[in-house]
Amino acid sequence: MAALRLSLALTLAALLAGACFSPRQPGCAFSCVADGRCPAGYSCEPDGLCHRDDGVGSCDFKPQDAGRDGAADAENDTAADVAED
Repeated sequence: MAALRLSLALTLAALLAGACFSPRQPGCAFSCVADGRCPAGYSCEPDGLCHRDDGVGSCDFKPQDAGRDGAADAENDTAADVAED
């Protein structure tokens, strides 16, 4: 009987702890440059960042474009020598 009570108490504690979970949801912190996709509750904006749909929070940084990984090495060669990220 004591084992059953302990099991129920641990289960209840785990459920209550899970109910308190509240992840941070910044105003913008995700890049959507590559595929235009954002987490639920965010939309991809022209600055290449996912912004909260409810407008809460601010965006104090801008993504930096690293550009191409390699340049063409011949006049008729238009492809980069290495894959783009």
